[in-house]
Amino acid sequence: MAGLKVSTSFYPLRLTAFTKSEVELRIEVENQTDEPHWTECVVEVPDVLTLVPDKDVRKGKIRIGIVAPTEILTGKCKIYSTARTYPELFNIKVTAFGYSRDGAISVRDEKKIDLRCERLG
Repeated sequence: MAGLKVSTSFYPLRLTAFTKSEVELRIEVENQTDEPHWTECVVEVPDVLTLVPDKDVRKGKIRIGIVAPTEILTGKCKIYSTARTYPELFNIKVTAFGYSRDGAISVRDEKKIDLRCERLG
């Protein structure tokens, strides 16, 4: 069944361990249905990462907008490391929801992506 297709990328490609650093997560949502959908994405990060630079926030919502059939829209958010972020390959979960005209979730797509964190020097 056709639905939403989620594609992601990071810039820069990795975080720095044991210090404050950030990457931008770019999320592209493609509507593969015959109907327009209001779309949003939920981003979930592990305990040692955060979505806000000065607070511990593990889950956030990004509104993408109304995606017409065959259209692709993009949303962005930042992911931050902290002084307690160790070198590791962290799993980030992105779930896209498409809402129909009556406000019900009619399509969804979930994607798990790996974010690398490395020690400098």
